[in-house]
Amino acid sequence: MNLNDFYVLVDTENKEVIDKVQTLPKNWKNISGLPGLSDEKLEDLKWAGHHNLGWINIFSPKIKDFKMSPENLELNKNTLKVLVSEKRKENQNVPIDYKNGKFKLDIETRYSLFLLKNSNQKEINFKCTNGYFKFTQEEVSEIFDMIECEIQKNFDEEMKIYQKIDSCLSVVDFCKINT
Repeated sequence: MNLNDFYVLVDTENKEVIDKVQTLPKNWKNISGLPGLSDEKLEDLKWAGHHNLGWINIFSPKIKDFKMSPENLELNKNTLKVLVSEKRKENQNVPIDYKNGKFKLDIETRYSLFLLKNSNQKEINFKCTNGYFKFTQEEVSEIFDMIECEIQKNFDEEMKIYQKIDSCLSVVDFCKINT
């Protein structure tokens, strides 16, 4: 799971994080296309008339120059967990392939496959995202297991990241999350 798209708004004069972790807004104050700017340009927004503001990537080495109150740290840890969960859900929107069929990782597909794998049908017509396909009961069972394995892998990854987030004692520790 790549978390490199997360930034914090900072007060460049007081060297303090002043907002929560987030992806860069498309438009912010008088700046359009914020995500298209380089990190160097984002770090100090004097050029846009914001003399004490900047956006710092939470994995930038420069983050160590900024302090964060204990309350802001807890807010950011919780916010980061929500963002990680959203990334996990996005990962579950990517279908898996099996013998040319593309299968969603959604609850409806999982439930249908679960019921079908326990049926007595020898051949099963199943509607995938790219059309109808014919599978044996053994293949349906294999597809179900593949989907469950993929979903569990996503949850395991999310849990590892949550544990890293919980262990953060300062904003600098956020750099350790992506490893």
